[in-house]
Amino acid sequence: MMTFREEVIELLKNRAAELFGVDPETLSGETRFEEDLKCKSVDYVKFTVALEDEYDVEVPFMSFRRNKTFAEAADYMSELTGIE
Repeated sequence: MMTFREEVIELLKNRAAELFGVDPETLSGETRFEEDLKCKSVDYVKFTVALEDEYDVEVPFMSFRRNKTFAEAADYMSELTGIE
């Protein structure tokens, strides 16, 4: 069974695949939002909306944006939701 962290990383990989037309298998927890995906503000919004829809929690955009990698974002979501 997947951990919460792995589940969030998987969601981010799938969303990135949709947004950027890349193979989700080429992405990982180490994938960087800015350096690897060239994320713009609108892309971060799309990631936060996907997380909000999935976990029914408000994800503050500015705080979320401070995460450099998918793994950092997953840890942030763990803190936000209280799910390990």
